[in-house]
Amino acid sequence: MGYLPQTKWGICSIFGGSEQNVVKVKKDLFCVQCHNINKATEQADKAKKRTAARNTGFKLRNEIPGRATEEYGMAERQMLMHDLDYTHSRLVRMMAANVFGIASCFTCGFNSHWTMMQLSHFIKRQNTLTRWDSRANRCCCKNCNENLDGNLKVFAEKLNQEQPGLADQLNEIAREPYKWGRDELKQLLLDLRARLRIVEQKFKVNL
Repeated sequence: MGYLPQTKWGICSIFGGSEQNVVKVKKDLFCVQCHNINKATEQADKAKKRTAARNTGFKLRNEIPGRATEEYGMAERQMLMHDLDYTHSRLVRMMAANVFGIASCFTCGFNSHWTMMQLSHFIKRQNTLTRWDSRANRCCCKNCNENLDGNLKVFAEKLNQEQPGLADQLNEIAREPYKWGRDELKQLLLDLRARLRIVEQKFKVNL
């Protein structure tokens, strides 16, 4: 299933020229070709950062046998958090999809393939107690997540429709400072990966 970005009529910020179909990104306008190139570059940059974090951890681990440095601990922790973010995002988006892979935006109801959707956080990611809590993070479209900054008013209303008072409960949980230990992060990653393997089974009926 192809993804067609929502376009309007305007002039590309990169090539200029005459008016054509363009995609608005923040305050800039890009033709569809430039928009696709920008997205591909952005995804490649994210992949490079994840790889760099992993390589840093492996390098420090093998630098001096038996050496447990603070620097290595930070690299390992960062690597675990990257893996948790990736696994949790796939899990939430796939849970929102039907057997054909089509998911609905939690806030506006827009339908698209789960790979074209995003993970939207009701609570900012810096709040570690809710960062990987599926109650606080839902499958949303790019427009709600990026252009509407999460569409949080509607997000809260939808949460409270599911469970009265859930939005306030999550905000209360987020106020508690908490730092995950590395062993806790490892166990959480194992749990999320196990849940993800179960959810992936529903798509196999269409293979």
